[in-house]
Amino acid sequence: MFLKRLRRAGENLLNRLKVNDLAETSEGIRRWLGTDFGRYLLSRERRILRQKCSNLPGYRMLRLGLSQDSETLDCFDHIHRFSMHPSEFTAGHAAIADYMELPLMSETIDVVLLHHALEFSPSPKAVLAEAGRVVMPGGHLILCMLNPYGPMGLLKFPMQLLAKQPQYNFHNLRMGRVIDWLSLLNFHVVEVEHGAYNLPLNSSAWSQGDSRWERACEKIRFPLGNVTMIHAVKRVPRGTKTASTLWKRATNNGYRASAGTKQAPHNSHSHKISTIDPRAKHESS
Repeated sequence: MFLKRLRRAGENLLNRLKVNDLAETSEGIRRWLGTDFGRYLLSRERRILRQKCSNLPGYRMLRLGLSQDSETLDCFDHIHRFSMHPSEFTAGHAAIADYMELPLMSETIDVVLLHHALEFSPSPKAVLAEAGRVVMPGGHLILCMLNPYGPMGLLKFPMQLLAKQPQYNFHNLRMGRVIDWLSLLNFHVVEVEHGAYNLPLNSSAWSQGDSRWERACEKIRFPLGNVTMIHAVKRVPRGTKTASTLWKRATNNGYRASAGTKQAPHNSHSHKISTIDPRAKHESS
């Protein structure tokens, strides 16, 4: 009897620490983002996006996020801006899709924004790989994540044990690990930003103005904020394995690739140019 209770308690603890599917937790996370601290978090992220990413080149911009924040799309100047959501909350979505299987062709999007869709997903690697698949060569991938060393990251495990709140069920993704994943996906990290340094408390004053603590942290670029933003660019593949058709055709036809002139064909029966000795000609005459 005691062993059954102990096993049941262990299962309940594991369920509290488990990161559930986005379709199940997205509604609770959206409600939390509507609180004072949630609005404060979104406002600080929008400010960084306007300063750093508003003028990125391209025409198509995709946002994969958990909130109904249409103002985040307005931070970008792209002609075609749209978002996909894991579940229905209110009307007006561009599409509802699983972030691990996006209904898009490969290498078709210029800018992809993962707006807290990575750490709240049960499989962050799969979501990151799928987002990297749809980015064009030379395109941009922007990650907005909760910092595991920030105030929310430090309160994660105590809050998971004491209360059932969906905003604390996320993966602790260290920046170094995510950068390694991006490198394996052929991405180059351009810039890393940190922000939102206030404690995760509901205070309307925080969403309206900057505190002295936050201004000081932004001035020294303190890396322990609530939010970490990573800006990466997809490398353009360039190699020597795929030779061009013209190069192969030129080598097969006897052309020199450097000068583009045709070599004289080698023939054993070709005429030889003979030289005549003027003295021999004089003797014969």
